[in-house]
Amino acid sequence: MTSPSGPPTVGETAGDDAASEQSRQNGHLAGTQVTEGAEVANGSGNSKNAHQGESSAPADSAAPSPASVNGDSAEPAQAGPADETDSSTGDPTEADPADAQAGHESAEAPAVAADEESAEPPAGPVAAVEEPGGSASAVAAEQEPGGSAAVEESGASAAEPAAPPSTAEAHPATTATTADADAKRAYDRGPVWAMLLPPLVGLALGLWGITTPSYWRDEAATIAAVSRPFPDLIHMLGNVDAVHSAYYIFMWPLVHLFGTGAFVMRFPTVIVAALTAAAVAAIGRRMISPWVGLASGLLFAVLPVATRYGQEARPYAFVVGFAALASYLLLRVLMADPATRRNWLIGYAAGLAALGIANIFGLLLIPAHAITVAFEIRRRGLNADSRKLAVGWLIAAVVAVVCASPLLALGYSQRGQVAWIANNQSSSGLITLVTLAGSSLITLAIIGIVAIALILSSEAAGGTAGRAAWRWQMTELSLPWMLVPPALLLGASVVSPIYTSRYVLMCIPALALLGGMAIVALGRVAGPVALAIVLLAGLNTQITQRQPYGHYDNVRALDQIVAANAKPGDVVLYTNPNAESFAAAYPTGLGKLPNIATRQAANPSGTLAGTSVSVATLKKRLAHATRVWVVEINHCVSEPQLLSLGGVQQGAVLSGVPLQFVKIWHERGDWLFLYKHGHGDQATTTACNSA
Repeated sequence: MTSPSGPPTVGETAGDDAASEQSRQNGHLAGTQVTEGAEVANGSGNSKNAHQGESSAPADSAAPSPASVNGDSAEPAQAGPADETDSSTGDPTEADPADAQAGHESAEAPAVAADEESAEPPAGPVAAVEEPGGSASAVAAEQEPGGSAAVEESGASAAEPAAPPSTAEAHPATTATTADADAKRAYDRGPVWAMLLPPLVGLALGLWGITTPSYWRDEAATIAAVSRPFPDLIHMLGNVDAVHSAYYIFMWPLVHLFGTGAFVMRFPTVIVAALTAAAVAAIGRRMISPWVGLASGLLFAVLPVATRYGQEARPYAFVVGFAALASYLLLRVLMADPATRRNWLIGYAAGLAALGIANIFGLLLIPAHAITVAFEIRRRGLNADSRKLAVGWLIAAVVAVVCASPLLALGYSQRGQVAWIANNQSSSGLITLVTLAGSSLITLAIIGIVAIALILSSEAAGGTAGRAAWRWQMTELSLPWMLVPPALLLGASVVSPIYTSRYVLMCIPALALLGGMAIVALGRVAGPVALAIVLLAGLNTQITQRQPYGHYDNVRALDQIVAANAKPGDVVLYTNPNAESFAAAYPTGLGKLPNIATRQAANPSGTLAGTSVSVATLKKRLAHATRVWVVEINHCVSEPQLLSLGGVQQGAVLSGVPLQFVKIWHERGDWLFLYKHGHGDQATTTACNSA
């Protein structure tokens, strides 16, 4: 049974020999390159030269095709510049009078092409023709320097009897129209439901339990930043969190219009995650088939990491979305003909710039894309058009870096903010590469599916149908995208620790694209089973993420404990600076207690949570406190230690202070201690063990 993933290989169709013989008789086979999997041969001028033919009659005698007169309609589901249109190389005003018969056939050509689909074929690396039911047609065409082109259809026995050479030479317009008509069938966007399903699934999963998890420390930092007046926000960004400037500015009006409720804060990222699933599907659909697009988009949508950061009031979902958009636009650049490539390059530069502005580490996608472009140029060969493509891509990348350069400069000046990475292996160790998709089980499941699909699709296994779903061009896009950014960050971390898993989340769509190819290659039965296996492998993680502690910190629970037990005159002490924004997350408990370590408040100081006094000054203040709430994160210690942002101990602040331990509460990775004034036991070793 044939897999619905793609058409039979062109070279394997029964009509190849007959069609090739006819082409040889007509003198048109010299420039033909048969490409497996129904790929449109590379070279930006193929579509154009298909109208020229190779005959003794002048090429200019070919009449313009309808596509060149009216233009192709842009596909509804894709954003960006209008699709490239095929153009005829012939000029009717220069037709040779000696070719009267050719002119008669040219007049009939528009009627042949009028019934074709309006979706335009890519002019670049890959275009596969597939029908929803699993049937497919294939087209392969390539030009020679002399302009010859040949078209082969998988119609098998439908090939017409060979015509005498003189007849073929007298009908260049008919040959060109046939090539154009076949090429128009090359891009199949598939049924509408297949285009809509991935984003709808992503939206449904994103809305599932969106308000249940408590804000965690990073989301609390977002609220602390955007809750202040706008001038104070700009002042703060000059000192801290410049890398998140675009996201904070985007969220500021929403917060001041609708408040800081969990739904308001997280809904924008839910929408972005759903749109990212659509972008991933668009890449698979455009490069291979609608079914690879559907499988890739669904795989991305069901990954726990997609909904985890799709339900977080932080910019990482935007970064992943812009990475997918930029990669789609790169694909369109590579597929565009020279006449329309400039428009796609402009869109690509804008997409890369948006990625870098969303997070400066997003620019690590540029070296990955450079590898993809190098593969494409190698395939095309070194010629004038390849050089133009390389220069155009390089200019687009430079423009993107220039646009993001102010944030690069600010981010470098504020690099002390990531000092915590050196002491945090939970999100910065190598193991995070295995758990990036949501868990090691999910990652291993996807790798296993890809490996099995490759084996079953190999020639040794006789996997002809499965091979139609595989494209080296997809691998050349996805593998660098998936491997280069983490490799660069890990390499840089050897000099100065800078790698953390959140900075390489943009690589997840690449994993989904490879997995989507594998799912379709497995066939109509095994493919959906493989997708279900991934879904089941991540189900427990999905459920855990929607618990109150699903984002790690349960700030809401700590706030409720304080609200229920606080008394007038109580103060709070955060031993770790990363917890100081807890007070901004919820208004009822921690937010009402003054921070005893504060020297200058957040807004006047232009910081997230204010500046702190020295340890000596803090001890003097604690000596006069009636009751002190101490917040510890990440670990419980026998005697609370004041830490720097980098995790360096500043001292045991309660040592020698007249405070007596009262009670301890434990919520996932956070601990809450209560002390009261008086001499007594301050050690919390027993309490830590029992909490």
